[in-house]
Amino acid sequence: MADEIIGKIFSKEEADKNYGPVLSSVKISSSELKALISKSNKYVMFNTKDGKLSILCEGRVLLYPAGFSVKADEKYATYSKSKVEELLNSGKADTTVVEQRKEVMSVTNGQYTMEIMNWCPPFCS
Repeated sequence: MADEIIGKIFSKEEADKNYGPVLSSVKISSSELKALISKSNKYVMFNTKDGKLSILCEGRVLLYPAGFSVKADEKYATYSKSKVEELLNSGKADTTVVEQRKEVMSVTNGQYTMEIMNWCPPFCS
């Protein structure tokens, strides 16, 4: 991915229009998410499965939850750490929501939603 900036921030309305409705979602405290992504250098990866959230950083290193087993072929939505930080700073909400839509995974904080991610695999740092 060579220092590529991954992710674009939209209004919630734009995201719904462009990517369709949210099919399922998982919430995380924004302060906890900030602490977790501080352990990442460049990229943050999200996955939701069976109503549970898992978060990785580059190299598919587990950030959350502790002790979770990550399968090599499991797809994660990858965003630049800087874009996740921008979303949290723009949205200013206490809770961040990771959302599964029909074809994409988005992340929402306040009135802002981040999309345009890469799937890992195949595009992993």
